[in-house]
Amino acid sequence: MQDSWKDELEGFVASAHQRTPTELINGIRDIGVAMGHEAGEALLDSHPELFSHRPMLTRAFIEMVHAQDTAEIRQMLDRDVQEPTSFGQIATEKTTIGVMSSKDAYKRLDEVFEHVDFCHCKCAVMVGCGGRPFTMFRIHDQTPVPEIIGLDIVPDAVETANILAAKLGYTRCQAAFCNGSDYDYRGAQIVYVASMVSPKASVVSRIADTAPLDLQLVLWEPYSLARLWSERAEETLDPRLAVVGRTSVSRNMTRDVFVRFRPGAGRAGGS
Repeated sequence: MQDSWKDELEGFVASAHQRTPTELINGIRDIGVAMGHEAGEALLDSHPELFSHRPMLTRAFIEMVHAQDTAEIRQMLDRDVQEPTSFGQIATEKTTIGVMSSKDAYKRLDEVFEHVDFCHCKCAVMVGCGGRPFTMFRIHDQTPVPEIIGLDIVPDAVETANILAAKLGYTRCQAAFCNGSDYDYRGAQIVYVASMVSPKASVVSRIADTAPLDLQLVLWEPYSLARLWSERAEETLDPRLAVVGRTSVSRNMTRDVFVRFRPGAGRAGGS
């Protein structure tokens, strides 16, 4: 059975030049859903040669996300809002681009709030916030965290995230142009790393080098065939860190992975 799924996947990827990025990524997602998440994991583990498609599929995924960001951000910026208004109220409910609408992405975080304690958090950092920083905005809407910082290496995404924050009156949110591998996390109690951050392992090691020992780290990780366009950090996790929990796998073949410092772990910075 695994060979038939492999043949179907390779046949579909071979037609990539005939498809838009959205058609390509969603088609692979459909194959992954049809075969089942565990079967997708087993397929990639048994046939690592399939990862030769990752550079092309990563580019397609980035193009799809950019197109979705552009379309949905335009809609949200064109909306007339009366403060106070939450991102959840203006987020688009349906999308013809990508896998999840802004509303879906916002709601996807429900399980995160069942695992992460925001009560004593003074600063939360979102690595790879993007132009639709739904994670930052959900934290703003649901918690009293006084400082919510988004990092991104795309200047347009940083600018747009700040414009949206200003439109919504989100004074506790601020996006900054910065690579997560260079940031000093010593002031953060919670860090969330987006699925498309790269090189993700380097960012996680930088977090381990500089963050306080009571840090709560959340990794948005690919599962099954989503590994063909996104890196998974938990497989090469910094030895000072340990996985303490996971959410269920979502329909876009991702899940949130909860990480803490190991007892007695050494550190290079923070307190």
